[in-house]
Amino acid sequence: MSGRNRAFMQLERMTFFSDAVFAIAITLLVIEIKVPHVETSDGLARALLGLVPNYVGFIVSFFVIGRFWIGHHRAMGQLVALDSRLVWLNLLLLFTIAFMPFPTAVFSDYTITRAAVALYCGWLMLAGLANVLLIGHGLKSAALLDPEADPAVTAALLRGRWLPLLIGVLALGLGMWRPLYALIPLLGSPLIQWGLRRLFNRAGSATPAG
Repeated sequence: MSGRNRAFMQLERMTFFSDAVFAIAITLLVIEIKVPHVETSDGLARALLGLVPNYVGFIVSFFVIGRFWIGHHRAMGQLVALDSRLVWLNLLLLFTIAFMPFPTAVFSDYTITRAAVALYCGWLMLAGLANVLLIGHGLKSAALLDPEADPAVTAALLRGRWLPLLIGVLALGLGMWRPLYALIPLLGSPLIQWGLRRLFNRAGSATPAG
């Protein structure tokens, strides 16, 4: 087996392991939504309604982790090898993802408290920073990047890696003002991503060629 093939197989093993961690973390989110135990149908309706913050926490974190996975999946698809730094940066990102169910549970139970918002948004910012470092190292390394990788895709990934960190900072700022306002950027992140993509595309098309 050539050194190139061996390096690619090691990259695949790391990617498969990462996919498993993402999948487990997403699955664990639903464990915090407990089935209520009541004796009447009216009581059940009220109990289910009382779980709305848990539903919101699950939805927010499901798509937060999902977007991290999409970025990770696309970035790893641009690489043909790994090095020890990439492995450790990937492990750092997985560490933040694996812990995400805990701040999600705290945020769901104490949505209107600044401490819960700070914990959730602070952890999201940490995960966002790990994401920035991982994707930046992988896609900026000539030894790791696939020579046939599409430069446009690579550029989009390098720009997009900052989005989770930006969302975390924005949510923290709004949440410290009014705790519930943290949900605005957290739930609206797809719209923010769409707006930024249009902004970058418009800026790119306005740049003269040559």
